[in-house]
Amino acid sequence: MAEKAPFSSSSTTTSLASSTATPSINLIGTFREAIKTPARNGRLMLQTMLLVVCPCTLLVLLHHLFAAPLMEKIEDNYNKSMVHWEDLRALLVIEAPFLLGFWVVSVFGITITIYAAAISYTRRSVSLKDLLSSIQWKKPIITSLYVSFIPIVYAILVIGLIKSINLISKEDAGEAWRGLIAVMAALLYIYLTSVSTLGLVVSVMDDECYGAKALEKAVKLSRGRKIQGFFLMLILELLSIPIYILFYVASSSDDDDGEDEVGAVTVFSFGFIATILFCLVNMFSYVVFSVFYSECKKNSRGIAECIIKFIAQVLAIARVSRL
Repeated sequence: MAEKAPFSSSSTTTSLASSTATPSINLIGTFREAIKTPARNGRLMLQTMLLVVCPCTLLVLLHHLFAAPLMEKIEDNYNKSMVHWEDLRALLVIEAPFLLGFWVVSVFGITITIYAAAISYTRRSVSLKDLLSSIQWKKPIITSLYVSFIPIVYAILVIGLIKSINLISKEDAGEAWRGLIAVMAALLYIYLTSVSTLGLVVSVMDDECYGAKALEKAVKLSRGRKIQGFFLMLILELLSIPIYILFYVASSSDDDDGEDEVGAVTVFSFGFIATILFCLVNMFSYVVFSVFYSECKKNSRGIAECIIKFIAQVLAIARVSRL
């Protein structure tokens, strides 16, 4: 019996790009393909979903048990104009490992989701064990670190710009400028998020391409399809709004019904459901951008082929003219 060739990101990338026989799909087509993708390898996608959802919900549960009571205590003291620095230090000590844990779980979930989506999209049959053993973890980890700094730097720049406008403009004009900057900043942030998401997909799927190179390649791949990438991310962000509302309702209920056991169970249920939905929407986002990556790959290959054909025609004409 012949042995199966080991799974690798380069082989999947080739499979993704080799589907150039089909025409490029539009915005709706990308979502349609993303919805169909899990059904092409249901077992692998189900296993991936459990690997993504279970660690995240466990971390949220542990955070609710250990950090939430201390956060409530600090909030109550703040409302009473009292600040206990010992409580703040204790909260920082508790939150630090949770932040690291959430980041690790996030990178793990993003990576296996992209791999599983790429395999399912190309209709390949790979076990979860083979998938996990073939992942090059260094690439998405480094790229994720780059991506994590983008919103921080961006927020600092936007806040600095708004503060500068407050200093140099009058009150009425300042309100208008702040509103305009807020809208423009939100739109630009959605575009940056689409590039960052595509960059993470590139870092997983392309060999020896990670960090700044992956983000640079994401910009190059999306040439001619930037608007599509922007609207893909915009729609995905809009899908997340009900989940954020659910988180807000849970936190508000926690403030109102903190002493009621029924209220506590309701709060936990809301938070649990919101966490699962958040994980599923996040997974779907990377399935969508895995499909988008394959379309960008086909588009870039098509452009390269056109350039090669054009150069060949020019050389042929040059040879004929010499004769």
